[in-house]
Amino acid sequence: MPDNYFSIRTLIELTVFQDSLDDVLEMHFSRYGLSRAKFNALIQLYMTGGQGLTQSELGKKLFVSRANITRLIDRLEKEDLVARKADPADKRAFQLYLTDRANILMKAFVPIHNQYVHKLMSVLDTDEKKLLISLLDKLKKGLDQ
Repeated sequence: MPDNYFSIRTLIELTVFQDSLDDVLEMHFSRYGLSRAKFNALIQLYMTGGQGLTQSELGKKLFVSRANITRLIDRLEKEDLVARKADPADKRAFQLYLTDRANILMKAFVPIHNQYVHKLMSVLDTDEKKLLISLLDKLKKGLDQ
């Protein structure tokens, strides 16, 4: 078979896998009242160790627009997961912090999430995981051409 066939087949398989992974992760996160977007924001704030981030810093880390990060933060604030506080260094900006409720959630969820991800990836041995990472990195570089 020509290489062209395998190029198309590879893209189809990657797309099907991504769709399936999205579904599996959506169910996983929903059991804890989360979405992937909410989790990504919370884990970034959790990893600051209580130092918080500005809204623009969080948006950059998540690769989302100002409008999208604002909507996400609004939702997290309504759910009492994030608190906005005036930034002492810049009165026009806000620092974002996890609430006590969010800290409790993350302390419970992160180990469960890590175990779940390990279980999902357990079909690959360590060498296969390293190879897949390398191949995906190579594909990402190819997108820049």
